[in-house]
Amino acid sequence: MSLDHLTNEEVALQLAQQLRAWRLDPDAAGMTLDELSQRSGMGLTPLKRFEKTGGITLRNLIALMRAMGLLDRLGALVPTPEGPGPLDLLEAEQAKPVRQRAPRRASASLGVKHGQ
Repeated sequence: MSLDHLTNEEVALQLAQQLRAWRLDPDAAGMTLDELSQRSGMGLTPLKRFEKTGGITLRNLIALMRAMGLLDRLGALVPTPEGPGPLDLLEAEQAKPVRQRAPRRASASLGVKHGQ
């Protein structure tokens, strides 16, 4: 489902609604706000605000998802790049052997001109 047409606030509110539904579902987390507050270490006020507005800090979102058994889902938010990263490219560049010039021929170093 594409979220591109939504504002940032609408995306945050949709996430809050989905997490609230997960929290309440007996086949999912099945927790009250009090239970989630205790398990996550978050206060009731920030939890209620999140479920109402979608406003939350990243650290609180991590605590909330950990408490509801969803922490592993955060890893899927950002895909792993398919190519080598910048540090890999730098290491490969530094590992290349340094090219050295071939020694000059003796005639050139003695001042002998070609074609004489």
